[in-house]
Amino acid sequence: MGNAPPVADERIQKTQERMQLTKRDIAGFWKVFRKFDREHEGTITMETFFIDICQEERNLFGDAIFDLIDTEDTACIEFGEFVQGVCTFAMFTVTDVLRFSFFIFDKDKNGYIDKDELDLFVNTLHTGGMGANIMQALKAIDFNGDGKFDFMEFSALHEKFPTVLYPAFRLQQQMCSNIMGAQWWHRKKAFMQNAKEDELRELEKQRRIEEKRAHKARNQQIRAEMGLGNYYSFAKKNRMKRDYLERMQPLAEVYLDADNQVQIKYPDPIKKMGDEQFEEKDDDEEDGNKGSRAQ
Repeated sequence: MGNAPPVADERIQKTQERMQLTKRDIAGFWKVFRKFDREHEGTITMETFFIDICQEERNLFGDAIFDLIDTEDTACIEFGEFVQGVCTFAMFTVTDVLRFSFFIFDKDKNGYIDKDELDLFVNTLHTGGMGANIMQALKAIDFNGDGKFDFMEFSALHEKFPTVLYPAFRLQQQMCSNIMGAQWWHRKKAFMQNAKEDELRELEKQRRIEEKRAHKARNQQIRAEMGLGNYYSFAKKNRMKRDYLERMQPLAEVYLDADNQVQIKYPDPIKKMGDEQFEEKDDDEEDGNKGSRAQ
């Protein structure tokens, strides 16, 4: 294997795009990978990754990082898998790490962890044995009488007893320190956070534009139906008519969906007592218009 990184595969290309990695960044990842690819076969073993690079014992939790990105082999990883796996876990926030941990050990995927699942999780993280503080924390956990607790309670456990889940965060810290360096990841997270905030501001700007456009179109339609004079009139009958039309055509709800696409939802009309007078009038006007067209 040469000094230059191999041609970027699909994993690297996607990671580069998502994290805006430069060629220099990829070369930095390659330097670490090449150092531990001792057989020069383009792969490193999982044991090498965790023990030699991250300086942590390999366990079920660590393996789950590469399960998350769907690696081809459970024993070895290629360079593309290395970059994707590291960039995925290293960029996790505290909440992301907690959600990832919860998901791994929620074996039934029912949104709850029971005592047996928690015991497995803790034993997996603390392969060297559990100290008195951890034992005390486990005894203090309130399972609400049903032997289960949800993610909110899991998060509360971390806040109250951070030593229980500390090995998960230690793995992330070691990974960052030994691959690219802690400062590099700190700068990258800050850069990505700023980019995300800029993107959200732009999306919100687009949402407001669409909202304004939808509301303007609705109000123009009501004005055209009533006529400008009646629309702006303070006469009771005109104010009632305007209220009726606005309730029949409520303002559109403009929002961003899960894919950050602008969506428009039109609420159902709101009916009130007395609306019959306007509905009957509308019907009469429509019949009259049909008669005029027929002539």
